[in-house]
Amino acid sequence: MAKKLIKRQALDEFAKLYVKTLKEQLENNKPFAKRATGTLINSIKVNISEEEGKDIIQLDSESYLKFVDKGVSGTIRKYNTPYSYRVKKPPIEAIRNWVRLKGLPDEATYPIRMKIFRFGLKPTNVLDKTIRQIEYKSKWVNKFEEEIVNEILDMAKETFGK
Repeated sequence: MAKKLIKRQALDEFAKLYVKTLKEQLENNKPFAKRATGTLINSIKVNISEEEGKDIIQLDSESYLKFVDKGVSGTIRKYNTPYSYRVKKPPIEAIRNWVRLKGLPDEATYPIRMKIFRFGLKPTNVLDKTIRQIEYKSKWVNKFEEEIVNEILDMAKETFGK
């Protein structure tokens, strides 16, 4: 029971770290941050559940996170992504809202929509980057913890004898 409780606490901590890191990745995306309205960033949550005795981690967010992450191929420019514009164009209302947020005239909506349709959306790979950043941080933390434990053991050996 204690082991399960500790694992659950570790999963909860991981979920908090993952959400925080993913939001940072979106905020700091180069060359353009992915935070026009804040809707995507504010929607990100990680839920942990148990199914058939197995812990499940599920990422919940606005449905378009997958397009921000993997990108979308346009009719002219292609990316290595499962998503593409072929016939259906990007949603006009989303582009209209973005144009208004940026203070651009409404007349810019259609040309921006057509540019996205032709040239697509470049992948950000924020989901992979988030995991890699957490792995990198944890390697340093684990190495730091290991060094401290070894130092304490060495001190104990000196104090209490071998």
